[in-house]
Amino acid sequence: MQSFLLTIFVIIIPFLLVLFLRTNAAILFFVLTGAATLQTYLDKDVSSFAGSILPGSNVQTISLGLFVFPFIVAAIAFRGTVSKKMLVFHLLLSLCVGLSLVFIVPQFLPPGVVDTIHDSGPYKSLQPYTSIVIAASFLASVAVLWFSHPKSKSHKKHGH
Repeated sequence: MQSFLLTIFVIIIPFLLVLFLRTNAAILFFVLTGAATLQTYLDKDVSSFAGSILPGSNVQTISLGLFVFPFIVAAIAFRGTVSKKMLVFHLLLSLCVGLSLVFIVPQFLPPGVVDTIHDSGPYKSLQPYTSIVIAASFLASVAVLWFSHPKSKSHKKHGH
């Protein structure tokens, strides 16, 4: 039961951020994937640098902090960027972002928590669809950014 609740909690975090802060879910997705990519390629270098600044901290805590920090900063920085008419689309996209979190975040968590998430019913039932969920989240994020981008007005030439 605990693993089920933890997985559901991870899924609804972006939903709550969009609902209460009106944060752009597409930007949250790109920050999520960017942080995961940086963690994958810079993990050892960043962890050793952070470990030299913060002695006594473990690598898992540093990795998780470096993953979560940009996500929280983006959620706060882009609060209020969703209009009421686009809120439903961002809420749907936020669920995709939450599902992506379930697949991406465990690699940065302590082994016990990873096992808890991997043993949960929702994770086991969604795990075969990891690629589809992440690809759909990416495409939906691009579409949301495209359609929410302000269109430039055509400029008329004035004859002088």
